[in-house]
Amino acid sequence: MVARKWVPMVLLVFAVLACLSELGAQSPPDDEALWREFMGWFKTVPSVRTSPFTAWAAAQKAAGTAEPEIRRQMGVLVKLMMERSDWVELYYDKTFSVPLSGNPEADGFLSTAPSAMLVEAISGLSPGTALDAGMGQGRNAVYLARQGWKVTGFDLSSEAITAASANASTAGVHVDTVKASYADFDFGTARWDLIVLTFAWAPVDDPAFVDRLRTSLRPQGRIVFEHFGDDPAHPRPTAMHALKPGQLRQRFASFRLDRYEEVVGLGEWGGPDSNLVRMVAVKQ
Repeated sequence: MVARKWVPMVLLVFAVLACLSELGAQSPPDDEALWREFMGWFKTVPSVRTSPFTAWAAAQKAAGTAEPEIRRQMGVLVKLMMERSDWVELYYDKTFSVPLSGNPEADGFLSTAPSAMLVEAISGLSPGTALDAGMGQGRNAVYLARQGWKVTGFDLSSEAITAASANASTAGVHVDTVKASYADFDFGTARWDLIVLTFAWAPVDDPAFVDRLRTSLRPQGRIVFEHFGDDPAHPRPTAMHALKPGQLRQRFASFRLDRYEEVVGLGEWGGPDSNLVRMVAVKQ
């Protein structure tokens, strides 16, 4: 895996989390005002292929804000970002609105290549109906469609939907696309032979969501999952809905686990190392 010069938001968040240690247990009363100011500014930023935190800090410095206050603001913003979701659609609209060049050094963590884990997981399977949840620009959805699967993909970002549709058209395949959140999307009942959740921020830490996944799968349907882990003993870059050691195995105890591993390794964006959780779960 080639390391990328541009790193995704999750790594930027981790880098700034160090600021939180300076905040102490108390949160100042103007956190919400700071968040509103940041979001208003963020809406004016044309692209986030560079860190919005870096750009925010530079803007604050240019305005004469003292370094300790900038660090405090950064810590507050990262903390709120890990707790809230009102920034996600905006962030990924900005991310996915920039066309891919095909040059990994320029495209950063975005890629047209399918997940290596997914490629391995479907090897030898007869194509059926597949769902790519949080599909982004559709790299996995397009790959599955090219292998003969009937594919539906959803994403919260309208720019992701546009890009995925265009990428499917370029590849000469069809992917049904839906703009939806995890809360909005109708997973249905006995609808899917395969559900793909690769770095998709899916709320699998919620038992009710796992029940929805199980209900939506056909017998012997499978889930291909890869995301961040959160090991307090070995802190590394993490993300929303990161899983504690053993948590995913517990949530999918009613499934047959054809693959399960909690490892430290490189994500598909390159370095640095992260705690990763990988699973192929089959409905019995």
